[in-house]
Amino acid sequence: MSIFEKIQSWLAPLRPEPDAAPAESPAPVPPSQASYIADIIAEVRQRNDADALAADMGHYSGYVREAALKRANVLRAPALLPAVVERLNDWVPQVRARAQALVLDWLPTLDPDAALRLLGALQHLRDARRSDHASWLGEVERIVVAQVGAGPIVDGVANPDVAVARTCFRLVEEHALADPATRVRLGLAHGTDIVLVRKAAEALVLLDGPERDAMGRLALRSHFGIVRAIALRPLLADEVEGCEGLAVDMLADPHVWVRLVASTFLERRGIDSAWLYAARLSAPDSSNTVLRACLMGLAETGTRTHLDLVRRMTAHPSARVRVNAFAAWLHLAPEDKDDIARHILADGARRVRHLVMSMHRKHGAFVPVDDALALLREHGDVELMLRYAEHEPWRWLQLIFELEPASHADAGIRAHLRDQLIGWIDAARRSSKRPTPAQRALFAEPATQAVLHALLGHDPMRAAALAFEFRAM
Repeated sequence: MSIFEKIQSWLAPLRPEPDAAPAESPAPVPPSQASYIADIIAEVRQRNDADALAADMGHYSGYVREAALKRANVLRAPALLPAVVERLNDWVPQVRARAQALVLDWLPTLDPDAALRLLGALQHLRDARRSDHASWLGEVERIVVAQVGAGPIVDGVANPDVAVARTCFRLVEEHALADPATRVRLGLAHGTDIVLVRKAAEALVLLDGPERDAMGRLALRSHFGIVRAIALRPLLADEVEGCEGLAVDMLADPHVWVRLVASTFLERRGIDSAWLYAARLSAPDSSNTVLRACLMGLAETGTRTHLDLVRRMTAHPSARVRVNAFAAWLHLAPEDKDDIARHILADGARRVRHLVMSMHRKHGAFVPVDDALALLREHGDVELMLRYAEHEPWRWLQLIFELEPASHADAGIRAHLRDQLIGWIDAARRSSKRPTPAQRALFAEPATQAVLHALLGHDPMRAAALAFEFRAM
């Protein structure tokens, strides 16, 4: 298609063209198929049912899709707009162009709410790879801004539809539809969308003096930690009134970046953040949330002066606090990892005990399997016992055998043990570890083998694999 022909296709008015040949030019089709498509197009040109026409826009033939778009321009039914939007990124260029022209043609007929919803629905085209929609989207947005006006767009930042709210915020920003303070306030007020609230916080740098102070403190109330961190930085850089007290308060924030901004500010002023963390940890009125944040903050300072205090916190009544205390202990004294793992295995809370798996995997903490199983048995933590025993395959199988009697009265336990046995069989094929003499003697017993085969149930292939492992041990 020549440049002149392309320009003509863009500027051609959208009106019914019953005798016009479709713009698409795919590979030639057999006469029978061409006749079939022609019959469908004839039906589409007379279609009055919006649902049926929307379905036609998804037809496999580009000729039919283009004919449906032409018919949609005649009907101008609002219900057809979503189907038209779907064709904006159609794989046939002529269909895309037809849908784009149709949207531009319909824009003046849309009420403000519908126009803003349409803009929100179009934003996915910014990431589309089939065609560069940037220029066309810019044209649509210019028309909407001129047609809708600043008021509804500014109000649209509060729209619960996230796509609409983000689009309106960007339009307010790019077209200067409100002053910077209003933009920040509107974005922060949305509250539920991290992208929108973060953009508002980042715009704090556009404000000066009292406005930045007021909006920054408003941003500190956000439940998004990164937003609080972004807001805290300019407040401390401006040395607002009470900035040291603000930094001390923010040391106990749950988000690591907030703590980092606050502690860096205090350290530059010669104030020992580690000492402040220790003081909050020792205070009788500190909440569990504050204790958890201060434990991690103290670990982040890397200061080992208060390591004994951290160790004492591993006996705190709250399991969540103990989790953070163990994490802080490990961070400050990684050489204690084996001792920490033992303490974790002995903890009365399942939430804490299950930390041992990540310690084993990520930090190389080691507790002999038999010692770990003895600690876990005191809590009846069968699930973790089995997971921990996986480190030594033949001890894992031995544990399955030891737990089997308890499964006679509990179908759930029996099903779980069967799954474990199947997992052991699959893992045994890849393992080179050999059983100890005592384990070999145990599994050589016909009675032991009979118990494990019974646990498998009727599964001839796995039963054969289990028998093979017993012969090969």
